[in-house]
Amino acid sequence: MRYIPTVYQDVNSNDDDFSREVLGELVVHKVKFTRATYKEAVEFKNNVIADIAENKLKIIIDLSLCDYIDSTFLGALVIMLKKISEHGGEIKYVSPNPGALYLFKLTGLTGVFNLYRTAQDAIDSFEYPSIEALQ
Repeated sequence: MRYIPTVYQDVNSNDDDFSREVLGELVVHKVKFTRATYKEAVEFKNNVIADIAENKLKIIIDLSLCDYIDSTFLGALVIMLKKISEHGGEIKYVSPNPGALYLFKLTGLTGVFNLYRTAQDAIDSFEYPSIEALQ
């Protein structure tokens, strides 16, 4: 009998799953896998919340490699957004691939999350606020 791997095979996350880069007062967390699921949600959420607890209040979450985001991981993103809002900070998200972005649209979260096409666009939005923010 031939072994066919399943999509939901147990996988432990490791250091290659996420990256964290500090750019001055910005922290960029990059999700480095194509399927963001419940298996990675808790660890990723804890990493971001640890930064918030250390008063790092300008965070970018790069989801650009994600083809799929499940509801648990999406819930973790919402929890992070709520936590940083309580501290007066802001999270900006780099949009996932179109398939994953569909879930954001379906749940109405495109209006809640600050979504950007690229990490550089998100970085620039912190450095150069919109004209409305200056008034």
